[in-house]
Amino acid sequence: MNTNANTISEPKGLEVNVLFLVKTVLARWWILLTSTVLCAALGWGISMMTTDPTYTTNLSFTTYNKAAADVVSSSDINSSIMMTNTFKYILEGRPMRETVAKSCSFNVSAEQLSRYVSVNTQADTNIIIVSVTTDSPEKSYEIASGIAKHYQDIVDYAYPNATLQIYEKPFKPTSHDPQLSLMRFAAIGGVIGFALSFILILVFNATRDTVQSSNDIQMKLDSKLLGSISTVRTKSSKKVGRQALLITDRSLGFSFIESYKAIRTRVETLCTRKNYKTILVTSAGAGEGKTTFSLNLALSLSQNGRSVLLIDADMRKPTLYRFLNLNIPRGNDLASVISGKTDLSDAIKYVEKYKLFILSSIEPNSEPTEILSSQQMNKIVKAARKEFDFVIIDTAPAAVVTDATILSNFADACIMVVRENFSDVARIRGVISDLESYRAELIGCVYNNTARDGFLGRYSKYHYGYYYNSYKGNGGYGYGYGYEDEESAAEQ
Repeated sequence: MNTNANTISEPKGLEVNVLFLVKTVLARWWILLTSTVLCAALGWGISMMTTDPTYTTNLSFTTYNKAAADVVSSSDINSSIMMTNTFKYILEGRPMRETVAKSCSFNVSAEQLSRYVSVNTQADTNIIIVSVTTDSPEKSYEIASGIAKHYQDIVDYAYPNATLQIYEKPFKPTSHDPQLSLMRFAAIGGVIGFALSFILILVFNATRDTVQSSNDIQMKLDSKLLGSISTVRTKSSKKVGRQALLITDRSLGFSFIESYKAIRTRVETLCTRKNYKTILVTSAGAGEGKTTFSLNLALSLSQNGRSVLLIDADMRKPTLYRFLNLNIPRGNDLASVISGKTDLSDAIKYVEKYKLFILSSIEPNSEPTEILSSQQMNKIVKAARKEFDFVIIDTAPAAVVTDATILSNFADACIMVVRENFSDVARIRGVISDLESYRAELIGCVYNNTARDGFLGRYSKYHYGYYYNSYKGNGGYGYGYGYEDEESAAEQ
């Protein structure tokens, strides 16, 4: 591996992985849904506040030719149908509007009536429908009643040879009209919300420089790829969050288990060639899956007949003992061995079920850096190296705290776990540079949490997040992480 930072291939311009962006957008469907619903509700609310309710009443007329009153032929019917357009013009004309406006008890002009009154003909019939819409049921009814009262005078004057007869009398509205504008504004708001969130997701992921494929391990990080581990679909359950995904569980699938066996083979080959025994596992940030990887790497090595000691050196958030459901008495942990209160042989526990030796931490420590950097920790690693074929050390995220770089002084080799589309490339490069400046050799990276099984699907695991908290007593700041439900298989 080329450790010269100047030889790292720099991307030229903006490189967009369209397939990856589509997958990322679909994986964030909840953002699209939330944005769509919120903007639709906002559109609905704006329409409610800015749109006044309206009230509509209708009256209808029929036309017929007076000359055909006794005997009606098809030509008379056709003539009556043709007359509807003439009557439509008469009913919505200025003489009618001025007459109705004068008869109303409220102040209204002929121009206003042109906005309140609409006249429509029914196709291929002699029926005319007049609709009156205002902001008051009383106004609508009074205008419609005025039309019904005065229409005959206007018709007799303008078209004496034909008859316009009321078919349906007006009625007083008892409720406001359906507010179609509410649905229209809600639909527009929903479309805008969806489009904006879709574009923002695309822009964010297109411009964010993360590891988005296994090829990026070599291209962007200038590091060797030890293997890729795909996402495992599991049922959403709180119980799952307290357990790791172990290769001993056949239900996780052939691909998941075989990926660890392939990584084990590569690690064994490299370590045998260089006589490496102690392997430090870390990641740039919390949530990339280093703890589960450490545990499964140790399990795969033990399955191959190796004696393996797994050390939980993440003293800020001990996890391994919970993943393996171990009941470790207080005082039999890593911190007790480093402090000299307990012998190493007493603190190491053999898990018969997995044929694995464990040296665990059980309680968060407020001063892990000082403890892990001690010579006693170095002695523990050296002693374990003599007794076991492999010693796997799980550490805290290297870009968050310095524990990993300190422990790399005591290890032969380092493995970096890189989660897909998670930490920025610059952040990972910084960690790799720090690790390579110490004694241990970075033998490669593991590309974790890849979604090979398709774009959709609920990947329910627990998120391995972190937070900063003030420790009482020393007034300083400590580091820790916590669990929270997430669909992303963070601790993969």
